[in-house]
Amino acid sequence: MSRFEKPQKGNPHRLAVAQHTFPSKSIARFCGSDRRVEMFHMQGAVVRRAKPTDRVFCARRAWDHGTEVGFMKEIEDRFQPLAQSIVDGHVSTFDRELTHVISSFFALWVVRTEMREQPVEDAVLQGVLPGRAWSRDQEERLEKAGLGFQRGITIPARQANGIGLRIRVGRLLREINPSASWGVVRASGGEFVVPDRPAYPFIPIEPTLALAHPAMNQTLDRIAVGLVNQQLRSASPHYYFARDLAACP
Repeated sequence: MSRFEKPQKGNPHRLAVAQHTFPSKSIARFCGSDRRVEMFHMQGAVVRRAKPTDRVFCARRAWDHGTEVGFMKEIEDRFQPLAQSIVDGHVSTFDRELTHVISSFFALWVVRTEMREQPVEDAVLQGVLPGRAWSRDQEERLEKAGLGFQRGITIPARQANGIGLRIRVGRLLREINPSASWGVVRASGGEFVVPDRPAYPFIPIEPTLALAHPAMNQTLDRIAVGLVNQQLRSASPHYYFARDLAACP
């Protein structure tokens, strides 16, 4: 992967640089008493404790600021209160609107993890006149305002990725059956791990609670939890984490 483009020294416009693929609020629900999760790194088989803000959970300016604080934040802001209501036991069935909220979050998670792995390359525009020259500060002001810009006949990779990300989220949403609901899955024995890349429509919410699609509400014993975790681990190319890996069969 190419090196990401750093903002100006000191990042004066506070542009999004460390971009979570799985939200820090979601990671925080798996934290132990030290406010960290336990992480297993596939390379080297290393286990360590990590804060939800750890860079390992983030892409590095892979998409533009406007996509991060606009499109993505809207999806997360709809999902997080729902997730907390599920944890609190206030919601266990989902109508069409809530199904869309969950599916949108899952699609966003999938696409962000895919985009994190892709090369960072500027997009070359065909059949257009070169754009005006902007200073570095002007470019960053435009990005902060959610506006795009050209550099000659190219646009920055993160800007192209922001556009592509929105398209791919919409495409994946159309592939997820909207008539089939998500189910609440609880673990009666053991805890769930969280993969760095989702293997299938399964969203861990907290150590013993997850959402699955399509599924009915159900409780899994320790053996079933182990089978689920096996799939989640095998789908993780870089790492997976949990509240306590020793508690995950």
